[in-house]
Amino acid sequence: MHDLIALEEDLVCQECNGLGKIIDHDGRADICDGCYGLGYVRGVYRAKPLSRSKVKLRRALLGTFGGLGVFYAVFLFFLIRYSIGPVITLAVLLAGHLVAVTFLVLYILYRAMHDN
Repeated sequence: MHDLIALEEDLVCQECNGLGKIIDHDGRADICDGCYGLGYVRGVYRAKPLSRSKVKLRRALLGTFGGLGVFYAVFLFFLIRYSIGPVITLAVLLAGHLVAVTFLVLYILYRAMHDN
């Protein structure tokens, strides 16, 4: 519940003005559909918006995973198309992941230095 912001607490029902009953189209008293006869409704809650730094970090992670996805697609194409030995396969996989992690760390450091 800590990821939610309470916009308002319990509110007086706007449909019945806090009475819990309304007059239907036939002129009879009926239980209010808005508050179910309570006379009040619970406050409205919404999720906290992400901070700008979290949004930027999320974009960096998505970019990194997207880049890794392209890397894997190209790697699998060459792996299937040409017979690549296990040593070269391991070296290419390690190099690709090293580039991805390096990009992510450099991006985070760059943003930390320039977001004041």
